[in-house]
Order: sequence, then structure tokens, then C-alpha cells
Amino acid sequence: MKKTLLVIIALLLILCSCNGAVTETAAGSNTQPDNGYRPYKYGIVGGDYMFDYSPSGVIMKYNVHNGEASYLCPDPFCRHTSKECQFSGMGPSTFTSIGNVVYYVKQDDSTGKSALYSFDADTAETKTLLNRDGMMTGVYAYEKRLLVLWLEKYELEAERFYFWYDTETGKTEKLGGTVNTYSPTKRYILYTIRDDRIIWRVSNMDKRSYYSTDLYGEDLKEHDFGHRYGNYYTTEKETDEDGKEIYSLYVIYNGETEKKLLKKDIIACLFYENKIVYGLRIPYEKQRVVHVDRDGSEERDEWGGNVYVMDPDGSDDHLLFHTEEYIIGATSDTAHPHVCGDYIGIMTGKFKGDAMTEDDIIIADLNTGEYVITHK
Repeated sequence: MKKTLLVIIALLLILCSCNGAVTETAAGSNTQPDNGYRPYKYGIVGGDYMFDYSPSGVIMKYNVHNGEASYLCPDPFCRHTSKECQFSGMGPSTFTSIGNVVYYVKQDDSTGKSALYSFDADTAETKTLLNRDGMMTGVYAYEKRLLVLWLEKYELEAERFYFWYDTETGKTEKLGGTVNTYSPTKRYILYTIRDDRIIWRVSNMDKRSYYSTDLYGEDLKEHDFGHRYGNYYTTEKETDEDGKEIYSLYVIYNGETEKKLLKKDIIACLFYENKIVYGLRIPYEKQRVVHVDRDGSEERDEWGGNVYVMDPDGSDDHLLFHTEEYIIGATSDTAHPHVCGDYIGIMTGKFKGDAMTEDDIIIADLNTGEYVITHK
């Protein structure tokens, strides 16, 4: 029986088709995208570590060069289990990183104040960057700036707004537009930032939709999150020659009048800077069985242990690496995608009884395919 894996919610295939009529170009065509075409921009400054948080809510660091995993906290006597540890009690939106520096927000419940901190993983130096009354509850890095969410107090009707913090100058700049407008039934929640656009998830009563703005909170547009990766890619649900449903990846260009097939029957795609990392579904009869439930249901390895990479236009398409580990996918791109400079992280898993567990992270060099395995 297949398991629902939260770690791949944002990077597994989008189960929708593309709007609008386009002319399809064969994958082998020499037709090139127009000058408006560009790689998918993440705005992540790479370093020597990938950062994530443990199931107990403590920030961890993973060395991309040797796979070494350790607590971010440098205190050798700290047990990392209480409020005394400065990196405990963390969630997916409370910290981010630029290079080897981690930025995080914490609240002091006794004073009603909050602070934005930085921690250098190389020097173990902690700095207090900003103090505010109320609560800074989220922080997200894009290039050399941080997008921070501030609440006057932890109440539904409290004033709230997003602002940029420049890590080089220390200056702050409040976002404009409607994204800071409070409504008891409609709130803009930061989802991700890509291609110099902020993607907002908007909850309106029981309905959820997506919008995007520029980096200043202006130019509000409906965001076709269900169909598109960035401005140039779409996955489409199709039927193969055997009548099975598959998903194909296309690149769209020339004013959205043409599309080029990049790959058929893919499992997952991760767009990172100038590369597309993906998995190809292997035939069912060739999939190895990795687990059998008590009821006899089988869990099979659809990846076949293979991870592929290609350039944004479909060229230089090749196997990045093969592993005997059971691949379960890439991480969500909403907060802490496992990407860093020239490196990308792929999650593997194991079964304990009939339950799937996130186990290791394979950190692979996008240029050479060499990889290390680090325990999460």
C-alpha cells in the first residue's frame, strides 16, 4: 500500500494540465526558447551545509562535502532538549540560512518581545540583529535579504506585516500592496519565493488559493501554482500507448505559443538554478519490492535508485547517480529545500513495521554526480 509522503508534496508532479492552446514541438527539435527564457531562480546562497530541523525541533546541520551530521548548537554539554538550547523549539518557518550563517527568530514569553538572530556555523558567533515588541514568527532568505513576518501580538485581530531585512546593511523595508492587510477570513501566508516573485497561499474561509507579487508586495496576480513551475514549465497528465496515466514535462516559450516535450513518464522534478533534477518511473515488473505490509500489499521502488539531471532546455540529459537506497523523493520547496550551491539533497527511507520513516539524505554534486549519505 502506497504511503503519503509529506516530504515530496511540493516537488512531486503537479496533477493538472496547462491552460491555453500551444503548438507542441518534438523533443529533438532545434527550436530554442526566446530571449525571455531563463533558468528557474531560487535565490539561495550556497555554503558548506544544508540546515534542517530534527523531529524534536532542534536545528541540525549537514556537511555537503563529507555527509557529517551534527547539532547546530556548539555547546558540548547541551542536551538539546530544553529551552536552554538556543536552537530548540524550531519549526519550518522560524529559521533560514544564507551561506553558512543561520538566521532565526525566537520569542520571549515573559516580556512579549521577540528577536531576530544570526549564528555563524563556522565561528559559532551569535548576534542579535533586531528586537521588536510582539512576535516575529517567520523568516525566509532570498539572496542576501530576509523576509520576516511580524505580529503585534499573538491574536487573530493583531496587526501583522511582512518586511525585508537586509543582512548587509541592517535596513528594513515594509512590503506594500494588500499582503499585509488583516482580515479575519482572508490572510496572505508566505509560501515560497521564486523567480523574483513572492508566492502567497491565501486561505479564505475553507478555500485555499495562490497569488504572487513582486518582491515589494506589489503587482498582485493569481498564481497558477497547480499547473506551472516558474514561468516556463508545466507537467501534464497524459495516457501512454498502453492506456496508463503518466505525467510529462514540457517547457513553454515564444510567448506561450509553443511547447517542447522534455521528458515523459517522470516521477518528480526539482528545479534548482540552472538544472532540472528528476526521476523516471521504471516499468512495474522491474521495480524492486522494498516492503510488504501485513495485508500483503507491496511497496515498490519506482525510481530504481536512479536520479537524473538535465539543463533547462532539455540538453545534457544524463544519469546523475545510482544508489541502492530506497529513494522517497526531494524535500518541499516551501521552507528548507535540501539545496546548497552545487549540491542537492534526496531523501531516502526505511520501514519500521508498516510505517515509513525518513531516514537518510543523499547529498549529490550536480556537476559530478558524486554523493555522500548523511543521517537525518
